[in-house]
Amino acid sequence: MAVKLDVKDRRLLYELDIDSRQPASELARRVGISKQGCTFKINALKRKGVIRSFPMVVNTPLIGYLSFRLYFKLSDATPKEEEEFRDYLVGQPNIPWVVGAEGVWDYIAVVFPADFEDFERFSVELNNKYGEYIEKKDLALVTRAYHFHSGYLLGEKKDLSPLVYAGQPKEVVELEGVEREILALLSVDSRVSLVEMSKKLGLHPKKISYRIEKLRKLNVIEGFITALDLDVIGFERYKVFVRTKNLSEKKERKFIQYARMHPHIIYYSKSIGANDVEIEIVVENGILLREIIADIREKFADVIKGYETLRIYREFKINYYPWGKPSQESQ
Repeated sequence: MAVKLDVKDRRLLYELDIDSRQPASELARRVGISKQGCTFKINALKRKGVIRSFPMVVNTPLIGYLSFRLYFKLSDATPKEEEEFRDYLVGQPNIPWVVGAEGVWDYIAVVFPADFEDFERFSVELNNKYGEYIEKKDLALVTRAYHFHSGYLLGEKKDLSPLVYAGQPKEVVELEGVEREILALLSVDSRVSLVEMSKKLGLHPKKISYRIEKLRKLNVIEGFITALDLDVIGFERYKVFVRTKNLSEKKERKFIQYARMHPHIIYYSKSIGANDVEIEIVVENGILLREIIADIREKFADVIKGYETLRIYREFKINYYPWGKPSQESQ
């Protein structure tokens, strides 16, 4: 049975997804509860499995990484062999995201290689290890990807800028060693305190705070969000693959704006592959999903050539800076 969330729970989760690094006092003010009540609720939501982790969103093109999305359909793999394949993907230091799916693909993973040779090395190793279990696979080169702050718990969302997490490197920001260490700590838990970080890094909290603000101003750190276990709260997540036609820049801006402000759409990405656009939708049931897709098809009939849907049943890894310490993974 799904965990029931009251109005304050939903508002708190909404605010945590806008900025999970907000102090409890600020969250309490926004939600309308006491600071102690806020801390209690966060701990209770973590204990119940509602909150899985507090990821940091990093603008990976700015630090020099490409982005590929890989799709896998398995065959002739025992449950143990499938688990071994999945664990391999989760354990790779250049993979930020791994999900299990139901539909045309069994698993989808994102890879952040330093260059095309780096990606080729990874691809060859993967094929050598697990090629016999892979019935078919596909890939897409991600040219632009956005995370939108979620609004599905409230049925509304604020007009906030999207968070860029993948694309093609242009001007690269050179990170110092201490900045990489800070990013590694924040990638594990974006709510980690400056005091805790100070103990681990041997730096004064003010110096750490200065570095974090610097990385935010440079847009290396795009923001801090919240990863939820949707099964626990009775929601479902779908990926919609869209094939487009006549998608001009003006029409795409309109499509992105629609997705950005829709309370149930959490991601939009553009890529070079079989499908031009992918969006992700979180809903309470399939009926609402069909209604949303029908609305999209009606409003953007002039640019949508076709589409397919796929259900994401579990997120096994999410860490937008996977080169640091181990990520927060579901168990």
